[in-house]
Amino acid sequence: MPATRNIMSSALFSLPFLGYQPVNISNGEPALTAANLTKQTILGAPFLWPWNRAMFQIDVTPDSQDYSLTVTNFGFLEKAWLIDTTGKVVEIKVRLSLAGESHVQRPQSVAVQAQDDDTILFRLNAMPDQTYTMEGFYQIAPILMTSLAASWSPIPDYYSYIYDWGFLSTVAMLTKDARFPIFAQRFVSHLLGAQSGLSSLQRNIFLGNWLEVMSSAQESQLTTQQGVAARQV
Repeated sequence: MPATRNIMSSALFSLPFLGYQPVNISNGEPALTAANLTKQTILGAPFLWPWNRAMFQIDVTPDSQDYSLTVTNFGFLEKAWLIDTTGKVVEIKVRLSLAGESHVQRPQSVAVQAQDDDTILFRLNAMPDQTYTMEGFYQIAPILMTSLAASWSPIPDYYSYIYDWGFLSTVAMLTKDARFPIFAQRFVSHLLGAQSGLSSLQRNIFLGNWLEVMSSAQESQLTTQQGVAARQV
């Protein structure tokens, strides 16, 4: 799955839509900001990608709920499971946070309780009743791009139809182009279409947050336009 296209490729894609308005006005801006916002949206929760997945493993003992792990590229926890000494595997739920507990049982859920730089603190919902191995998947955090020559990696080239429209909609919003909601609709449609595994709740939460961002940007743009019109009266 090659990831060879860079920000400049997306900038060239966007230029005809923007009437060839420059997107590299000062030190790569606003193109760099638009690209990083797009990348963070695609690689952020609730979206899960097999090419952006990594695995972790922790030894769980009966004397603690909390376990630390050093991970340099941790984005967010995707899935976890326990393996007992007989080899039996049981999936456990992923929670946002968990309280301290003193009762003893086979843990049924796990949360990322805290994160301090590269140190991740996992908390189980109970004191383990025996020794387990906890394994799981996490999504890798996006690495910010610092030049227009930077690759969209790890996003494969065949998903360029998603990030090209995301870049276009974001750079249009940053440059006050009134058509950015149209571009954004195409971006969101492509993004959700590639994520058929999302639940209805996850889709609705993302759409609600996205629409709130778009509405705020439109209100700001409308206020500016009204101010300009008032000065011309």
